[in-house]
Amino acid sequence: MTRTAAETDPRLIAFVLPGIPESVRIARAHIRAALRDNQLDEYADDAVAITSELVSNAIQHARGDGTETVGVTLARIRNPDAVTVVVTDSSPAGPVRREPSHSSERGRGLLVVQELSAYWGWNPEEGGKAVYAVLTKKAGG
Repeated sequence: MTRTAAETDPRLIAFVLPGIPESVRIARAHIRAALRDNQLDEYADDAVAITSELVSNAIQHARGDGTETVGVTLARIRNPDAVTVVVTDSSPAGPVRREPSHSSERGRGLLVVQELSAYWGWNPEEGGKAVYAVLTKKAGG
């Protein structure tokens, strides 16, 4: 039996952006479009929010002066159906979930990722790390 490209390569999209704040908006748009183009709209809102948080964290914590890049990959998982958002950056330090104060406008990113994903984590990679979040179908979806 011949396999389709989607069956042999689960990546829906993979791209690299400069480590600057404007890249967050671009990453969100690419993720939303890839999900729409693959009829996976049910994941869009959560995947876009997670992408925004992970790319923002990568830009904030990666070494450098804005010359660094951030990699973003969106992959489809089957059985069970899910999508995974992966963001890579040049910092070897793992993400740390913090309990922000009620008055703080910062420090909530990984809490958002944790709430919206089935699970998340990170792996060290050559030249940095990869942070990922897995989104599963919602009940009744």
